[in-house]
Amino acid sequence: MVQMLSHELVRRSHEVEVVSLAGPRGPRTEFDGAVRVHRVAGWSRVLGPLYVNPKKPFHPTLPDPGIVRVVGRLLREFRPQIVHAHSWMLYSLLPLLPTQDTRLVVWVHDHGFICPKNTFVYRGGGMCTGPKYTKCVGCAREQYGLPRSVALTSGLAVMKLWRSRVDRYVANSQATARASAELIGSERESMEIIPPFVPDEAFHADQGGRPTFVPAEGDYLMFAGALGSHKGLDILLEAWAGLEPKIPLVLAGIRRPDTPRSFPVGVIVSEEVPHEDVLRAWGHCLVAVVPSVWPEPFGMVALEAMAAGRPVVASAVGGLADLVVDGATGILVPPGDAAALRSAIQQLLGDPLLRARMGAEGRRRAAAYSADVVVAAWERVFREVIRGWTHVPGETVV
Repeated sequence: MVQMLSHELVRRSHEVEVVSLAGPRGPRTEFDGAVRVHRVAGWSRVLGPLYVNPKKPFHPTLPDPGIVRVVGRLLREFRPQIVHAHSWMLYSLLPLLPTQDTRLVVWVHDHGFICPKNTFVYRGGGMCTGPKYTKCVGCAREQYGLPRSVALTSGLAVMKLWRSRVDRYVANSQATARASAELIGSERESMEIIPPFVPDEAFHADQGGRPTFVPAEGDYLMFAGALGSHKGLDILLEAWAGLEPKIPLVLAGIRRPDTPRSFPVGVIVSEEVPHEDVLRAWGHCLVAVVPSVWPEPFGMVALEAMAAGRPVVASAVGGLADLVVDGATGILVPPGDAAALRSAIQQLLGDPLLRARMGAEGRRRAAAYSADVVVAAWERVFREVIRGWTHVPGETVV
C-alpha cells in the first residue's frame, strides 16, 4: 500500500521520499521508478537474528536512536510538509515531529499501536476486549517468549503519552477505528476512515492470460495471504475436503511457522507470488475464499477479488464484515466454522447465475475503492493538516 500510494502521489505531481527499514542488504538509497527509497538501519539492527523472518525486520516499540538520527538528517535535507507514518516506525518520529513546518499523519492499518502481537486476538481465542499491561505481557508471551513480550509491551506503554503528539490519525476501516479508538483521545467521537485502494489493473484481471501458478484450464477456488492458521487455512482445507464435486484449490501466500508441511492432492500452493500475478489469478478463479479467524484490519484480498468480478466467501470478522456485503457481493460465514464455509462455497459452485450477480455487484462496489477516490481523500487530509484544520467526527471516504 505504501508503494502504490507513493507512486500515485508522484503521478499527481507531489514530491515523495520513502523511508523504510533496511533488510539484510543493509542501509542504502535506491529508486523504485520515480520514488526514492531510503532504507535505514538503527541500533535495533543487532536484533536481526531474533526476528521470525530476518528478511523482514520490524521497528521496536520505542525510539531507535540510530533511526532518529538518520530521519532527523532526512527531515533537515528535504523539509517535507507532511510525514505520513505507518506502524512502529512512528516511535522514531515522535521525538522529532510534529514541528511548525512539518506535520505528522498516521495511517492506522493494523492493531500494532494497541497490541504487541498486532493481532488483537487474546491468547489465540476471540477478539481482545482491550489492552492492559499484565494482560498483554501474558498474551504476547505465547508468541515472543517472556523477555521480548515484556520489552514490546513496555515500549507500547511508555510511548502511549507520546502518541498524542500526532496531528491526525486515519484508520483503514471501521473495524480498525473501533479497536484503536484510544489513539484519538476522548475529545473526538471517531477516527476518520480512508481505506486502501485497489489498483486499476484489478478491474481488468479477467482480460489477460492466466498466470503460471494456477491451472492452465478449468475452474478453481482461490485463497491469497499468509499460509497460517490465523488466516483460517486449516478451516479452509477442512471445508474443501468435503466439497462435491471437488475442484482445485489454489493457495498463493507466504509461508509461516505454522504452515502445513504437506497438502492434499488437488491443492496447489505457490509462495511469494508477484502481486500482479495474484491479481490476474483472481480474474480467472470461480470463487474467492477469505476464511480468516482473526479480526482482519481491512481485507485487501477480498477487495481485489471483488474488483476482478469474483464472488467472495469470507469470515464475518474485522474489516471483512464491513467490506463484503452478505448476499450481495458474497457470503459471510462465522469464523472458524468449516461446515458453514463448505456450505457457502458449495452454494456458489452450484449456481452460476448467483456467482455472476455477486461478481458484478462486487466489481461495482470496488469502484468506490479506486485510486482516484482514495488518493484524493489523502490529498484532502494533507491539505487540512497543513492548514491546521480539525477532522469532522464520523467522516469517512467509503
